[in-house]
Amino acid sequence: MQTCQIRTATPADLDAIMRVERDWPLEQRAPVEKFQARLERFPEGFLLGEVEGRVVSASTSTLANYDSADLTSFHSWEKCTNNGYLYPLTDRRDYNALFIVSNGILKEYRGREIREKIIKAFLQLAARLGMAWTVTGAMLPGYDQYCREYGEISAADYAFKQLSDGAPRDPTLRKLASLGLKLPDQDHIIKNYYSSPASRDYGALLVNQTLN
Repeated sequence: MQTCQIRTATPADLDAIMRVERDWPLEQRAPVEKFQARLERFPEGFLLGEVEGRVVSASTSTLANYDSADLTSFHSWEKCTNNGYLYPLTDRRDYNALFIVSNGILKEYRGREIREKIIKAFLQLAARLGMAWTVTGAMLPGYDQYCREYGEISAADYAFKQLSDGAPRDPTLRKLASLGLKLPDQDHIIKNYYSSPASRDYGALLVNQTLN
């Protein structure tokens, strides 16, 4: 299998970044202005995956403050990210978390563990920056289908359902849990987090304690 190399994006990569973005459904695509803003406001948190010199993934992050007792600033993806433009950052010492904003991969390269490499790179970045936490919001893509098959349950109850080996039943939560991003409690299930019919618009705020 061809090796994927992870590197930091530059403004010269914008055309390649937009090619990755165009692989998403039209209603989920971000305009180039949002990626320009992300490059300007937190360039070291903008990571690309390359295979044989071709950009096949584009992922972004920003700095944030995480407090498990007060999740107000994480009540929607738009609020977390300033509608995708990111907030201007102040002194790095004002923050305690790296928030993973987006993770886009070309369709033909999905399932090749590129996502896993990107997540691990973000965890390493958080540690280098001295952030105590790495945080991301995830959809619950199996939630609607589960309710249709087995009957209605709350999104929080669904998110904590496990397979026989103790892993989360939801495929996205299962994958991210294997990479160290886990769901702390039911308060981290957020209604109207992001438009996703398969998730009934619920999101899960997942965390990794980067530094003890």
